Amino acid sequence: MSIRRQLALYLGCLMVVILSGNLWLNIHNFKLHFEEQLQSRADETATTFALSLSHSAQTKDDATLKSMVDVIFDRGHFSLVKFESTQNGAIIERAATEPTDVPMWFQRWMKLQPGFAQTEVLDGWQQFGQLSLVVHNKTSYEELWQLVKAECAWFLLMTLLVVYSMRLLLNWLLQPLKQIEHLAEKLSLNQFVHIHDTPKSKEVYSLVQAMNHLSDRLQASFLAHGQTVQKLQYDAYHDNLTQVLNTKGWDQYLYDWMQHEQFAPGWIALLHLENLMLLNDQHGKAMLDELLSQLALQLKTDSALSHEHVGIARTSGGDFWLFSPDPLDSQFKNRIEAIHDSLKRLSLVQQYNAKFYFVAMPVHEPQEPASLKHQLDLLLQRSKAEQKSLLIGATESHPLTNWVEWQQRLNAALEDEAIQLFAQPLFDDTHNVIQKEVHCRLIEEGEEPLMAGYFWPMVDKLNLSQAFDRLVIRHWLRVFEQDESNPDKFTGKWVLNISGKSLNDPSFRQWFSEKLKPKQLQSLIIECSEYTLAHVTVKTQMWLHEMVGLGMRLSVDHVGTSGKSFGFLASFPIYQGKIERRYIRNIDQQKDSAFFVSGMIQVFQTQGALCFAEGVEQQAEIDVLTQLGIDGLMGFALGTPTPLDVPSASVMAHQIDQD
Repeated sequence: MSIRRQLALYLGCLMVVILSGNLWLNIHNFKLHFEEQLQSRADETATTFALSLSHSAQTKDDATLKSMVDVIFDRGHFSLVKFESTQNGAIIERAATEPTDVPMWFQRWMKLQPGFAQTEVLDGWQQFGQLSLVVHNKTSYEELWQLVKAECAWFLLMTLLVVYSMRLLLNWLLQPLKQIEHLAEKLSLNQFVHIHDTPKSKEVYSLVQAMNHLSDRLQASFLAHGQTVQKLQYDAYHDNLTQVLNTKGWDQYLYDWMQHEQFAPGWIALLHLENLMLLNDQHGKAMLDELLSQLALQLKTDSALSHEHVGIARTSGGDFWLFSPDPLDSQFKNRIEAIHDSLKRLSLVQQYNAKFYFVAMPVHEPQEPASLKHQLDLLLQRSKAEQKSLLIGATESHPLTNWVEWQQRLNAALEDEAIQLFAQPLFDDTHNVIQKEVHCRLIEEGEEPLMAGYFWPMVDKLNLSQAFDRLVIRHWLRVFEQDESNPDKFTGKWVLNISGKSLNDPSFRQWFSEKLKPKQLQSLIIECSEYTLAHVTVKTQMWLHEMVGLGMRLSVDHVGTSGKSFGFLASFPIYQGKIERRYIRNIDQQKDSAFFVSGMIQVFQTQGALCFAEGVEQQAEIDVLTQLGIDGLMGFALGTPTPLDVPSASVMAHQIDQD
């Protein structure tokens, strides 16, 4: 039993005892009062009546005496009126008992003493008789019965008021204890909150302060643990000198990128520093490290690269690998040449005559990572043989490599709304579908819809991201409106990916705020990559807080890929996070990945956010993630994307206003 209930029980019993004692005392006083009234009436009446009877008793007028006794008795106040003459022994008596509606148990309980008076009838010093009166207590019982009922009703009313008031008072006084209990439950779930209401009691106030301090200390400890996990994971997959991917990180990046659902066209390159040993011998390791760092920095900041998705790695010595998503239009070679030229112009390259070879080739379709590496090695050998510092492999024929053709095709898709939405389910730890992530695919006439990985890089290059994001949202609104009329509708959350360019555009934010209704916002989760959140504007950040206040939720995916400390995520109203699939793949065999994922789960749960895993493809991965305490899972091992039935724009024109 809780302290509040125990106190309520004890205090309630105490108040009932006190009120019961007060009730008994009042009833006892009522009884004494009525008995005094009865006795007083008897005494007064006997004295007065005896004086009235003295003359008739002296003349021995029995008829008058009897008449006077009858008059007194017929008033109904007396149960006995008796006159006994001392001269002739005559007795005049009237006696009767009148019924009453008062219960017999009450009469037996109260036992009112009737008023009894006996006096002598005198004339001077001469005695004529004796008068006896007994006051009838019928009226007193009835009045006392009514008073006792009223007193009991008042007692019950006061008992209820006192008990209820005591309950409210205890709830108010002991509210901090309930908050402390709630705080302890949150701490057990690694959710660190504060008790903001200041208790009035000194002891409870000290306890609340101690619990708040404990919450702060545990939160700091878990955040420090998360930062340590992040650093260890970062070190495991990144080169210490250049802070780009190392061999292990590059292998995982390339493997994940070449997956069918993840793939986007682009070009892959290898930068090989030829005279590495000579430079080291001539100028020392410090200069060589500075040169390698300068090369890596140039690759990480070159404007010709899409840095949100680009992969850069240093695998050994002076070898740098690069994969850049690219529409592979007629100008992609010029972009590669621009990168090569910017590397040649580096100060240390020119100062120390560093010699390097830069080879690249386009990648139109997913290929085995080992095959890509082998082809680049062959290109490198050819580049050395031909003494060319830049060599680009032959471009394979592909139907969608022309810039103008892409622009025409994407504009036509926007005009015709030629997209199709797919939904991939996300499951909680009990295998229930709690969310559906919406994927956009481009409709191909006579072919399967083209996945976003193939056409979105060109959407980004042509600055059409905002237009496509609006189109996707309009299509989703149609799905949502259609689903509302379905009795078996999906009741979970919908997840939509929004590009950083759209979020940073004020006109898009205004359109979004006006377009979506509160009910739609409450069913929606906007998802952005960790890289996107790291580069949003302050106004975008404020807008996200505003939208979350209206019911929308914010999700961050590709966690662990931006290279930034997780601390920056604390400034966003994060509802959930998704760990990048590269850390999920073969997690049952990768202890460092399991350690990283465990740390991320704790970091998100510490902030009161959910933590999900994406890209789950094996049952062994599911088992490990479940043991680590993951909140949800998504991947082909659980469910593949399925098309959403979207009614045509003409059918829905009267329901959805066109942009």
